Amino acid sequence: MNIHEVLERVKQLIEVESEGAVSVVRNYDPSLPEFNADPDQITQIILNISRNAVQALQGQGGITFKTRAKRQYTLGGQRHKLVCAVDIIDPGPGIPPDILPQLFLPMVSSRAKGAGLGLAIAQMIANRHGGLIQCQSEPGNTCFTLLLPMEG
Repeated sequence: MNIHEVLERVKQLIEVESEGAVSVVRNYDPSLPEFNADPDQITQIILNISRNAVQALQGQGGITFKTRAKRQYTLGGQRHKLVCAVDIIDPGPGIPPDILPQLFLPMVSSRAKGAGLGLAIAQMIANRHGGLIQCQSEPGNTCFTLLLPMEG
């Protein structure tokens, strides 16, 4: 699959769902090769994270999709020659520090009406692909990074 095709599909969905209120800025590494992964499942991961970002922005601002290659990177104790890193960045209010350690557990949400399943499902899908999702957050800058091995 081509990661940029997946990101473009999510970009279109996000912009339609937000009725154009949230824009998506692209910062892609065009040298990334195609790799074996289920594009529908990877779309689900990026969509879950992006929808959270849209909700955090409350219809104001933009999300950045950034792709990079990481070489000789260790995921889950296993060394990979090449790993695809997808950053989904938003300038929203950030994730409360008390929630960050449990962010990927089911039923954890900072929203009153949040079910807390989106990120748990996203992490499970990433794990099934040999990858993982990381998060760094402070007010004005939240970055989710999806890491996926690109060989094998």
